[in-house]
Amino acid sequence: LSPADGTVVEIREIEHDEYIEGPAVLIGIFLSLFNVHVNRSPRPARVIGLSYRRGKFLNAGRPEASQENEQLAVRLEETGGSERPLIVRQITGLVARRIVCWLKPGDTLSAGEVFGMIKLGSRTELVLPREEGLELSVELGQVVRAGTSVMASFPSAPKEGHAS
Repeated sequence: LSPADGTVVEIREIEHDEYIEGPAVLIGIFLSLFNVHVNRSPRPARVIGLSYRRGKFLNAGRPEASQENEQLAVRLEETGGSERPLIVRQITGLVARRIVCWLKPGDTLSAGEVFGMIKLGSRTELVLPREEGLELSVELGQVVRAGTSVMASFPSAPKEGHAS
């Protein structure tokens, strides 16, 4: 499920993600001033860790915001048998300069459960393992709703080497 309300502004393959431990797909969602700025869990999951990084406050709709802006990466592990790693990144923007997240390692989340917010215009990214059979359900420019829009579907079992 989408971790945020907004518009899909980036879909990019990543050759190797450190947490995913292999190839991944990044879906970037821009949240305008008019979107609801809460973030939700994309799947039933357990919080493995949080990684904060200081950075700039560039326009969150631009791809370089992903690399340069202040952000908090929420590292999750899917529950319910697959133990698939996922990442939701809360990224500041030109106006949005405050990330709120009340999670801690070990917390469990249900799909669609609210876990934080980013004040005003911002960006949220979902990073998924690029497994055989992964099917994306979104495209660039598509408007998505947190907790209800399906972003992708996975095969029933995680690919070897992607379980944490």
